[in-house]
Amino acid sequence: MDVSINIDSTVVNYPHNSPFHPDKIYPELENLEYIHIDPSNRIYAMVRQLLIDLKLDEEKIGTKEWNPLSALIQQGEKVVIKPNLVLHHNKGNKNINSVVTHASIIRVIIDYVYIALKGTGKIIIGDAPHGDANFKIIVEQNGLKELVEWYKSIKIDIELIDFRQFIYPRGFDKSIFQEQKGDPLGYVQIDVGNKSLLNNLKGIDKLYGSDYNRNFIVQQHIDGHHKYLISQTIMDADVIISVPKLKTHKKTGITINLKNLVGINGNKNYLAHYRIGSPLKGGDQYPDTNNLLLKLSRFYESFSRDYLLAPNKLSLRYINRFLKIPFILIDHLYTSIFKKKIISGGNWFGNDTCWRMCLDLNYILKFSDKNGIIQENTQRKYFCIVDGIIAGEGDGPLTPNEKKCGCVIGGFDPYKVDYVSTYIMGFDPEKIPLIRESMKSSSYGFSSSKLLVFSRKNNHLINYKNLNLNFNPHYAWIGKIER
Repeated sequence: MDVSINIDSTVVNYPHNSPFHPDKIYPELENLEYIHIDPSNRIYAMVRQLLIDLKLDEEKIGTKEWNPLSALIQQGEKVVIKPNLVLHHNKGNKNINSVVTHASIIRVIIDYVYIALKGTGKIIIGDAPHGDANFKIIVEQNGLKELVEWYKSIKIDIELIDFRQFIYPRGFDKSIFQEQKGDPLGYVQIDVGNKSLLNNLKGIDKLYGSDYNRNFIVQQHIDGHHKYLISQTIMDADVIISVPKLKTHKKTGITINLKNLVGINGNKNYLAHYRIGSPLKGGDQYPDTNNLLLKLSRFYESFSRDYLLAPNKLSLRYINRFLKIPFILIDHLYTSIFKKKIISGGNWFGNDTCWRMCLDLNYILKFSDKNGIIQENTQRKYFCIVDGIIAGEGDGPLTPNEKKCGCVIGGFDPYKVDYVSTYIMGFDPEKIPLIRESMKSSSYGFSSSKLLVFSRKNNHLINYKNLNLNFNPHYAWIGKIER
């Protein structure tokens, strides 16, 4: 089975009681001395059923010996669980349930990883959130901090790591990079070279990363070299388990497993987000336009980025705050006259850069060895479970609206899982470059007609082609990706 889907429209909230014990003691859990019962936790049963539907360790299902991850994980291995911990708040909502992976999903995974490891090896949970994200607040709000502390209290070898090498402690507009501890094992710089999907791209000298001063990002992607700074913990892993949030995304249309790998890169300024300017000028920052108001707004955007913000001087940033006031008014005037939101920052369907960077990272995870050397064969094992209990739609990934789906999706191939997830969101996967181009790749391509999908909704089997969760796209993608 390639992909399994489990939807329960009555399970649309997360349990509150950490460490999120199962609703009952299933046969395979009887040997775990630390197991207790929380009858209110219905998430555990949903994820467990997902593993059963994938036909994992099929002959032993229902017995004490059932070990669903036995084909994936061997004793003594290092397993890294990679959730989506992108940001500590949702500007459009009071909580972050639609923004980040919830710890109740991760709890189930840890138990079955522990069963497969048989008390050996190492379990690590890690991510590199947004530059200005507060990691401490994220893991407190989603229950992950308390969950990990509980496992440690019962002497299970587990670690929680913020993979970021640099943070922006006061926000992008107010501070320069600040180095922090990051990955305790350090980082490995990996050059994808001509295998990169950014290679020979028009306007490569216009790349924008995460800093107003673009010199650094351009130097990482020049003359046939395309470099990324990957967490050594990720590279040392024998097994990666991706646990993304099911969400829409302003730069790539959707964010599931393939986009989730942005969090394995320790320095955000290695990541190509878009190319400055419009398509006619070799960029994909925003669409071409003849509108005078938009031209004025974009002129100041370019000027402020290159001359007031790039030098990272506090005095120039105060000047920028003052000078941009009339341009804020111009933006409001444009939106009121034309009833349209202004598109910028590569946040639209015409972004032809960000998806390439995402697929580069997936290529690295699959083929790079521990020393950062690209090999011909797959270097580590992979599994994924998508958290769609409360998903995010609209202005994702940072300010989405809650979408209560009661859905979890799983499989061993991130490309196939993302295809199916995108489809049931109500989008056409082949209209989204991140999915469409991955299907074409000689390294990890596939045919949608050959997908084996097990799908259940409210405990009834259903063809996934008949599922449509009717997600609202990001406003700059409306009318471009729906099926």
